[in-house]
Amino acid sequence: MSEDRSMGAAATKRLAKPKFPRSFEVLSPTGHVVLAFENDDDAEHARQALFHSGFGGDDVTRYTKDEVLAEFRRSEEQAFNPLHMGQEADKAEEYLELARQGAGFLVVLAPDDESTRRAVRIAEPLGLKFAEKYNRLTLQELV
Repeated sequence: MSEDRSMGAAATKRLAKPKFPRSFEVLSPTGHVVLAFENDDDAEHARQALFHSGFGGDDVTRYTKDEVLAEFRRSEEQAFNPLHMGQEADKAEEYLELARQGAGFLVVLAPDDESTRRAVRIAEPLGLKFAEKYNRLTLQELV
């Protein structure tokens, strides 16, 4: 009986959507590509296409416009944090504006150049508006 409970807890844990990856309370999904789509439906179609093209279930996380707006609302108290100055603040504003316009988002684990290119190539014909890769020390605009 206890084995069933532990298996259930593990399954529940896997089903929970990960929070936006952060470093010092700043969005920082190192090794990931952030993709923004025209709307939530386009993001879901792209998520399915990525799965069918070999990306695993834990590699692709979808965030609706409402989830992005809620996430940034929760972070508003950090708005004047000195760590949010410069590029990070600009990036947060860019994501917020896209979400306000109805964009849906995917965050895709793509640690190497080939998986990055493959993710963008798959997503591009499916309403992709914006793509960038978070490298260890740089942010690379892809689309």
